[in-house]
Amino acid sequence: MSSTLFIAVSVFCLLGAGGMAIYVALYGSHRVLEERFADLAIKMRASQGAFDEDQPHDESLGRMLFKWASARVPAPNLDTPSGEKLSDTLTQAGFIGSSAAHAFQVFRVMAALAVALLMAFGAILLGKPFGSIILFGMIGLLFGAFIPTYYLKRRARTRQLAIATQLSDVLDLLVVCVEAGLGLFEAIKVVGTESERQKQEIGRELSLVASEISAGASLGQALRNLADRTAVEDIKPLAATLIQSEQLGAQIAPALIASSDALRTRRRLRAEEAAQKTTIKILFPLVLFVLPAMLMVIVGPAVIQIIKTVAG
Repeated sequence: MSSTLFIAVSVFCLLGAGGMAIYVALYGSHRVLEERFADLAIKMRASQGAFDEDQPHDESLGRMLFKWASARVPAPNLDTPSGEKLSDTLTQAGFIGSSAAHAFQVFRVMAALAVALLMAFGAILLGKPFGSIILFGMIGLLFGAFIPTYYLKRRARTRQLAIATQLSDVLDLLVVCVEAGLGLFEAIKVVGTESERQKQEIGRELSLVASEISAGASLGQALRNLADRTAVEDIKPLAATLIQSEQLGAQIAPALIASSDALRTRRRLRAEEAAQKTTIKILFPLVLFVLPAMLMVIVGPAVIQIIKTVAG
């Protein structure tokens, strides 16, 4: 009887130990470490410019040519004022990789040479003299170097406008998450993931903020990096408000609601300002295009009649 009881207790202990081992293996404390390493991996991928790259690179002719040019075009000096400005513009445009400046420099050189050769070839086909061919090539060189810079600045402005437009809606989602019981970090992580799934520009930035906090940065430092990285005017006061609320121990939800209302007010004022400016902007097309046509239709027959009378 005692041996049967001993065997039953032993089997029960073994089953309990096995179940505990399985639970620790699936939901143990090392899962937290795995999540931390996953966040670190996301941050490293984002810093290397591979945040959205899911497909392997193919060795096409264009990529081989780009690698050949990268080995011969020197990287820009980011310590100079022009280099710092280029780095800030690339970051604002969404190119946050460490090699983004060098890649942009290579693309700029290749675009300048391609446009210069194209315009020079066109001048040759038109039968222009040698001096005109050189002039066309120089114009193409300047124009080709200007196109990537213009595209980069336009992309940065478009991205900043998109982030500023999406910010108030994201704040509403943060308010819902915070009032539901989540902490600010978890709310930023959830809203960033959902916004990124909706292909919104601000979702990637919030995911980077969550990754920086997971990597050990403070909330204040991560928000300051967000404000510097995007250079959106509405984010700086928001970051300052959240930092002060965290330091003073105040509630986050009222601060987010007040910031959201202030953003909507500023957006409405900007829309009204743009509407007021349209009356001035439309004046120049009216004077240059509409008014001459109206004068030709109204005064034209009279002028023709006067000319016929004088000639007769």
